[in-house]
Amino acid sequence: MKKLGTTKKITNGSMLRMYLKGFGYATLTVIGKSEYYLAGLTGDEFFNSAHEGDQVEGYLWVEGVASYEFSLTIIGKISMGPRILFFSHTDRILRSAERKCLTAQVDIPLEFFPFDPGDPHKGISTEKIVYHTGRVILLTDREATIRSDDDIIGARFLKGNIRLEGDFIELVGMVDTVNESKKIYNLIFSGMHDKERNRILDYVFSHYRE
Repeated sequence: MKKLGTTKKITNGSMLRMYLKGFGYATLTVIGKSEYYLAGLTGDEFFNSAHEGDQVEGYLWVEGVASYEFSLTIIGKISMGPRILFFSHTDRILRSAERKCLTAQVDIPLEFFPFDPGDPHKGISTEKIVYHTGRVILLTDREATIRSDDDIIGARFLKGNIRLEGDFIELVGMVDTVNESKKIYNLIFSGMHDKERNRILDYVFSHYRE
């Protein structure tokens, strides 16, 4: 997708980040469209707070391309079975090369180990794993800021697990030192499954309820 000129071109399966005044942020998965509407599947909280005629702000991030922002009007709901909202289309879309990410300030235990992939075609050898502990202090669906008293300066990659409301999420990514004296590092996620990324996003958005 090189350019999005209308919401009629948004493909099924796309995940939209939505903002509704008075509620906050939520996610919505596009499941259908026609010349007259865009349909999306969402969670109970957002569905119950949204009403016909409401204006919502939508955000679509296309990996490696751009971020798109647009306003949508809710024109219908289906409450029997899956929670589905219907929106009128718009061709008033703002394109930005910058990624739009909300960041949640958190305090989540993290167990992890550093590794150097070397040959990317080889797996991680369990024989040389040394586990460390730390805390995730900032979290988005693309990266996390962690603090650890253990000495991991010089590590190129980390792999670990956090627990979000009962769900274990695997974090793997490249390390960037933020503050060496305070032992604060940034972990840029790579290879994360969409299901886990969306779970993190839902958790982050829960911090932005109004």
